[in-house]
Amino acid sequence: MRKFISLILALAVCISCAAGAMFVFADDAEVALPDYYKTCTDDFTIINAYGNIVNEGGTRHAHFIGDEGTGDAYFFPQAGWGPDLEHPVLLLKYRTCGGEGEVFFCSASTTPGVTEGTRTTIEFPASETEWQYMVYDFKANGFASFDTDDTVINFFRVDMNAIAWMDYAFVAFFKTEADANAFAEADKAGKVKIIKETEVVASKYIVSPRSADPMTFTGHTDVAVEFTVPEGNSFKAFVLTDAPTWNTQENATLDATIYAWDEDYDKTIEGIEIGTFHEEAHADNQSITMDFGVLLPPGKYVILMVAENDTIGAWGGNIEQVGYEGLFYFDGMESESWFPYSQIILVEGTENAIELPTPAPTAEPTAVPTEAPATEAPTEEPTAEPTAEPTAEPTPEPKNSGCGGMVFGGIAVIAVAAAAFVARKKD
Repeated sequence: MRKFISLILALAVCISCAAGAMFVFADDAEVALPDYYKTCTDDFTIINAYGNIVNEGGTRHAHFIGDEGTGDAYFFPQAGWGPDLEHPVLLLKYRTCGGEGEVFFCSASTTPGVTEGTRTTIEFPASETEWQYMVYDFKANGFASFDTDDTVINFFRVDMNAIAWMDYAFVAFFKTEADANAFAEADKAGKVKIIKETEVVASKYIVSPRSADPMTFTGHTDVAVEFTVPEGNSFKAFVLTDAPTWNTQENATLDATIYAWDEDYDKTIEGIEIGTFHEEAHADNQSITMDFGVLLPPGKYVILMVAENDTIGAWGGNIEQVGYEGLFYFDGMESESWFPYSQIILVEGTENAIELPTPAPTAEPTAVPTEAPATEAPTEEPTAEPTAEPTAEPTPEPKNSGCGGMVFGGIAVIAVAAAAFVARKKD
């Protein structure tokens, strides 16, 4: 009996070791994300262009369509993020119709968005189906920002200029060109796991690209945005992109309440509040992400906003290119000629969305809007670009531990077999 139990335990150890070896091999097959890494689902901003997040051929990416009329379209993954002395090598995964663009960045000693930054011209070869990987070492090319200890880059962007369209999957920075090229090869081989399919992934979509002067909300009793969440998605947040305050303000605040659509606008805002949001001490040209703390199912919603203190407002979008059905209201009256420069954050699927109070939202088209009087924009222009502090970097993906179940399952089977044998011995 003792010999048999010893044999069972030895067998269990062998299976555990074998499974552990399999786990290590599977883990080695994947490549961890670098520290300096942003995907298209991060907090990107795009100027003079519009587009959406799409998933084509298994690669999630942002599809940007530039405004060829201005020749000044650009995007940046996140304000306050970019290369530094330790990570000066750029890796950009992209597709495009081709053309001449630029990469541009400002160090901490310069002002974001102005010509004092560092820029270099890049020729983007046409590649409409195959993904390309651009590697560029800023430090090796002698840029002044890397000749000092000024390690903070507070503004980095990719300028499409007159390029008609570009697909952006991710941008990352590495210590060496060899590291960047190795990561690119790993990504080509499918060893980079960017998004886990079991995770709830929020994606930002352009609702209305920036193309008009800003309007102030202060001075109106209230303003409101009406929009429809498409089928198959849940609503997470609405973003007023780069919302201005017309220079520094002491108390620029915004209060918002979200309602589910109920027959018409007036009845809707007299209905049940689904959630509230408060923005306090807002800084000029920073985005306001109105997250109401719940995921909402597909349908039509209204966000009512009140700004009672110092000046706060939004840049004008392009009503002709609104990505989702929507309207804007000043003091309860529809505006057919103005819509804010904005984005919507959606989550794929509806399984985590809450059940709405009765009545539920509908997705019926809104009646043709009528023009409403809008407050004139202040004469003093807001600052050009956001100046946000860097946000926390994304946490690297957890390592694959799928073999753990195999290990414990195998041990459990062995334990059951041993118990059965002992029971038969007793009989």
